[in-house]
Amino acid sequence: MVIRGIAAILTAMMGSLRIRDVLRPAEVTFTWQGRPFRAPVGESLATALLEAGIRCLGEGPGAPRAAFCMAGSCQQCLVRVDGRPAQACLVPVRAGMAAEPA
Repeated sequence: MVIRGIAAILTAMMGSLRIRDVLRPAEVTFTWQGRPFRAPVGESLATALLEAGIRCLGEGPGAPRAAFCMAGSCQQCLVRVDGRPAQACLVPVRAGMAAEPA
């Protein structure tokens, strides 16, 4: 998948997908499929997962789903957050949240 390739290349080149030298809120821990990850509080779940190397957010009809528009228009990033369906690009990371594929 092209998204995986580009993100992998950028991560290898930069070490991180986040812009350097930007003041961010404190990091909190959330879980994706039971695995703990850290991200700045308030960052979108989709962004936090991309930064953590998670590209596939679930399986759609015939193809994996991933963060695509990052604006809430396409619903390709549909996941479950604390048991409820949500778009990962619209959900801010908060301490203790549990997310998984929808």
